[in-house]
Amino acid sequence: MHFELLILRILHVVGVVLWAGTAMFVSFFLLPAMGMAGPAGAPVMGALVKRRLFVIVPTVAVITMLAGLRLLWLISDGYSAAFFSSRSGMTYTTGTVVSLVAFTIFLTVSRPALGKMGQLQLQMAQAPESGRASLIAQMNAVRGRAGAASLAIALLLTLAAITMAIARYVD
Repeated sequence: MHFELLILRILHVVGVVLWAGTAMFVSFFLLPAMGMAGPAGAPVMGALVKRRLFVIVPTVAVITMLAGLRLLWLISDGYSAAFFSSRSGMTYTTGTVVSLVAFTIFLTVSRPALGKMGQLQLQMAQAPESGRASLIAQMNAVRGRAGAASLAIALLLTLAAITMAIARYVD
């Protein structure tokens, strides 16, 4: 079991770093920069899609969550009620719930918005000058939704990382 714990901890910690780090980068740097770049940001989004960022990061998130759930099973003695009534157990539970909420926001808001942004960028590249104003307005609305969701995800994942880091020390 010691080897399993080591592997699970590595998967979980490295996964959190990649998942939360990407969420923070997208929220605080990428989306604002793409907004400033306007239509010139389309090639960057296209390159990220080709490099499968929006497939790899959610896959890492799922692996991270599964490793975390298994770790939780092991440290809680099979999800025992006694563990979850302790401060440590409640803190782990908070982090777990917060990360699940962040992933749900990604699936239901961010990912669809990023897909819509890609479609709109393609339409803008092919649209005549007279038709671009409507597409730009749509793009700004979608970018605003994606930005708000990305910020929420980044903050939630930061909270989840904090709770996971301190949970064993709160009792």
